[in-house]
Amino acid sequence: MMNCFGTKIDSYRPVVRLYILLAIGCTVLLVKQQLCAAEFAPHDAPSIAELLLVTRPVREMEEAELLKLVPEQSGLHYVGCPNCKGGRQENQLTWSHERPDEVSCQFCNHRYPSEQYPMNQSVVVQTPSGRSASFPYWADANGYRYFFRSKRDTEARAYIADQARNLALLYQATKDPQHARRALLILDRFAQLFPDWCYHYDYPFQQKEIYDGVVTPENFRRGFRTARWSWWAYNDIPFPLVQAYDWIANSHALAEFSRERGRDARERIERDLIRAACEQVLGNEEAYSNMSPRAWHALVVAGRVLREPRYVHEVVRRVERFAATQFFYDGIWSEGSPDYAWQSVEGVRSVLGVLQGYSDPPGYLDVVDGTRFDDLDLKSAFPVLERAHESLRLWHLPDGRPVPVHDTWSTSRRGGSNQTEPYLLPALGHACLGGGSSGDQTQFHLTWSGGYGHSHGDNLSLLLFAQEKELLSDLGYTHTAYRSWTLATAAHNTVVIDGCNQSLGNLRSPTDGSLIDIDLNNSQIQYIHADGKRGYPNLAEVFERQLVVVDAGAGQRFALDVFQVQGGRTHDYFIHGYADGLSTVETSLAMVDRDNLLPSRAQWEPTKNEGEAGRIAQPFYAYGFLRRLRTAKLIAGNAIPVSFLLAKEASSQPAGVRVIVLPESDSELILGENPSIRQAGENDAELDKHHRPFLIARHHAQRGRSQFVSLIEPFSGEPVVRNLSRVPDPGGGLILRVELKDRIEWFVFGAEKEVVLPLTQNAPAATFQGKFGCLIQRESLIENVYALGNSRWILGSTEIKGTREHAVLRRIENGSLVVDRDSHVPPDKGSVILLQTADSWSYPFTIRDVIEEGATLKLVVVEGASLKYDASARQLQLASFPARTHSGQVSLEWSTSADSRP
Repeated sequence: MMNCFGTKIDSYRPVVRLYILLAIGCTVLLVKQQLCAAEFAPHDAPSIAELLLVTRPVREMEEAELLKLVPEQSGLHYVGCPNCKGGRQENQLTWSHERPDEVSCQFCNHRYPSEQYPMNQSVVVQTPSGRSASFPYWADANGYRYFFRSKRDTEARAYIADQARNLALLYQATKDPQHARRALLILDRFAQLFPDWCYHYDYPFQQKEIYDGVVTPENFRRGFRTARWSWWAYNDIPFPLVQAYDWIANSHALAEFSRERGRDARERIERDLIRAACEQVLGNEEAYSNMSPRAWHALVVAGRVLREPRYVHEVVRRVERFAATQFFYDGIWSEGSPDYAWQSVEGVRSVLGVLQGYSDPPGYLDVVDGTRFDDLDLKSAFPVLERAHESLRLWHLPDGRPVPVHDTWSTSRRGGSNQTEPYLLPALGHACLGGGSSGDQTQFHLTWSGGYGHSHGDNLSLLLFAQEKELLSDLGYTHTAYRSWTLATAAHNTVVIDGCNQSLGNLRSPTDGSLIDIDLNNSQIQYIHADGKRGYPNLAEVFERQLVVVDAGAGQRFALDVFQVQGGRTHDYFIHGYADGLSTVETSLAMVDRDNLLPSRAQWEPTKNEGEAGRIAQPFYAYGFLRRLRTAKLIAGNAIPVSFLLAKEASSQPAGVRVIVLPESDSELILGENPSIRQAGENDAELDKHHRPFLIARHHAQRGRSQFVSLIEPFSGEPVVRNLSRVPDPGGGLILRVELKDRIEWFVFGAEKEVVLPLTQNAPAATFQGKFGCLIQRESLIENVYALGNSRWILGSTEIKGTREHAVLRRIENGSLVVDRDSHVPPDKGSVILLQTADSWSYPFTIRDVIEEGATLKLVVVEGASLKYDASARQLQLASFPARTHSGQVSLEWSTSADSRP
């Protein structure tokens, strides 16, 4: 026998694999769909014995009892427990078929409905077909409504729909018509009741709304928030029932059931259940969000099951637009979160999988665009998906955790790495500096990405991974009551101005930072300089961070961190320690206790749920999460070591991170703790029991300008850095002397005039001028010098210099940026060039090749043809997300470096 797409199904072969629980409300076994397409040939199945076990409760029920499990009206998902503070996001209540009329709290075990929380009020509305429906609830003193029976209905709906799928799967395995009949009983009952299911708005910590009568698409809430089957219309196609129907559609049970009931069961299931749900989902305004592929996947499957090519063609159009408009030119998903990038990329791939091999019915032409599909194959049609996969392959920590930029779960894992190589995600705005292999990998991450959804106030935020741990942490994503804290700029390793949160950004008010300079190609020194002032619109005049990562040998690395800020009056340089376990922060400086860092007379209370996350926009609100405070005044120029120490096991050496701060005048050091979030395990009741240490170097910037200078060194046992000091420069540059066990390393930043380094032990004279340079001195010998950009060293009669090149963009040609040859020093392969617009936007690109053609240089870039440039109109169009247009002259800049061992 063949199923509806010509796949042979006579003999049983494995047709499913166990799903990770992705869909809200899914229970028991979730199995991969058996589509009528070759790509989904049966594999990875649970055994018949496992299927018999999981379906046993519904197989042993009387048919009437089974049908009672199908809810007569739509349910609600987000119904919390008013009896305790456990869990998070109104997800505390659970349900079991063994007690089908109740729900219970998994934390306090209170069962609902109860005498203490009687559902003595109701919302009464008309259903879409005109009948009356009542939704009982209990309301608290503030009038917030708890629909316990509706929670029961949504859980029962998920359970019984999954069981219909499991029964149909069991029919495929055994050809026992009784399994098909039971699946059909459930399908038909849903089809009978679904027309009366009410539209609703179901969102955490917001009053639930149940709509009266029919809701037409023009009245749907934006973002697919008007739903019927589930809590979110992206999930409103009843996918388990579509699968179940597909798997029993050619069984004799369907015809026999129709004869028995005196009506066409097939027509009712297709029209009143599957097609009605599909049309409702299509009625929503497409947002091209990270959830869109889930709806498209279900639409394609439903279209193939129903033989409705209109659904398939509509999805293909949407996928094409999605791929063209929702990814940065380096392949990163527009929201800038690794988790949501994976969800979006894998979601589209799943859609391409169910499209594979599709053919339209004979003679069909789509009414929208006139297209026709025969043996459809789109798997290689979207190169951006391959770029995305390559970027995501880089964008994780050595332990497999995605780098926590914006909303990223700390519990996610994508596979670890045995080798760290520095990299840049140029369009997003993120870089990894460091190196090492196996357990000795060190990674310093710096992000300057903009906010386009699921964003944090984290511009120019730093993260450190070393000793197989995220030692300086970014908390990432949470749905707990303290989500506000994780969004706060103060929760990140960056600088806070006047207690204010950075803007979270959007397309109208972008917060993207800019890369100013970078060199990741030197084996000993890696350098990056980025600007993040758009994160503080109308407040920051200067907001720049320079990070230098140095290979100190023997698998040890340290970083020099120079953070320049101008604007506002109080500048707080934050560093947060280990969030995944016990750790402390210590210093030898004498400190005194302090109650809080809030403005005088400020009334503060913690957020009660994630629905209050917007309070983080209030200046200094985030500082209420800072506890157990100690403070001390600092003396300008006196290096202050602060150690973040991991909890020491009995046999281990001291380990952690040492931060040496070089303060300015009018500075103080503040140490304390704040909620670690991660250790609470997404349980609100645990949030105040787990903390991570932090430091603030606070500068009272009377002139509105601060320069934070620090050295950050992960260590195990004895730190490699012996001392850090600043050497005065009358010209205003920054000269740092780093003393190690066997050498001295000198670093010079922004020396506008020549400076002569005060080398020791009769070393030869060394003069430097320019943007950035490093000199390594071992006893009386100069071992190495490095210069980047417009910089030069003079060692006796020897000059070592880098350059900063500027060129005007002439045209874009087949993925190459073409400039006049002139006397430019060409960039090296693998280096980065910056495309600069007249309105101060900077777009980095990575050099793949440099081709000299007559009077021009063709700079072939890795990121390809992601730009359109009309030279005559002087108009630049960013072809990928966020599709900006710039007018005026476009220039290219790049730095070259020099590295010499005299």
